[in-house]
Amino acid sequence: MRRRRLLALVCASATLLGGCGLVPQDGPQRRTVTLWLMKDSASQDFQRRFTEEFERTHPGLDLDIRIQEWTGIGEKVQAALKGDGSDGPDVIEVGNTQVAQYAEGGRLLDLTLESMRDWDMRDWLPGLAQPGEFLSQQYGIPWYAANRVVIYRKDLFARAGVTGPPRTRQEWLEITERLDTGGTQGIYLAGQDWYTLSGFIWDEGGDLAVQRGPVWEGALHTPAALRGMDFYRQLQALGDGPVAADEEHPPQAGVFAGGEVAQIVAVPASPGPSSGRTRG
Repeated sequence: MRRRRLLALVCASATLLGGCGLVPQDGPQRRTVTLWLMKDSASQDFQRRFTEEFERTHPGLDLDIRIQEWTGIGEKVQAALKGDGSDGPDVIEVGNTQVAQYAEGGRLLDLTLESMRDWDMRDWLPGLAQPGEFLSQQYGIPWYAANRVVIYRKDLFARAGVTGPPRTRQEWLEITERLDTGGTQGIYLAGQDWYTLSGFIWDEGGDLAVQRGPVWEGALHTPAALRGMDFYRQLQALGDGPVAADEEHPPQAGVFAGGEVAQIVAVPASPGPSSGRTRG
């Protein structure tokens, strides 16, 4: 049995890790497809329904879904790519910047022909398809996309006399400063939250890097990028988020659940339905 190649689902896209053949061979022996999904990307109900449907439509296959943490996932996937595949995944969900590093060395399955022939690739949104591409080949297929929103506690807003969310950036800073009193953090924003920072830079018309011919050049020195970073700096200062860490160290949803943080910037699903937290 040859060493497996992984298939990738990119999230924002999804990446599949290609193995020794996911279609069962002739004969009675059943095979198992191992899928690594990232924590909170799919509900338990969705996983159950998907597993039942997959196994019903693929009689020779069992589906084994294993939930993974984002922290340390890069090293874990690289170890799976270098191993013999005996305990690794066949399909893996990846972040939208990870396909290139996994595709090097030919360890991801090239899905270009299948994407064009079977999966209506021409109808994919470019922003979801491109993260799964490397050197003009499609290694990842779209899985889902999520935006960033401000999640806030209405009770803390009311305690500070704030009757509604801000309408401008300046109002946002002013309201957040009012909230940052009496043991309450106006906002919990880590210093290295690149997802949020990038949004402010793009909103100003800037970018992280620009391509000039075959070469990419950093663009964080441009006036637009500096404006985005300056706003981020002002906002981050109105709370006690760690300057040298990202939103997962510690997990900001857990900090928010403590009840003394007025706002976080996160994906909409961050506060679970049973957490008792209020979304705005």
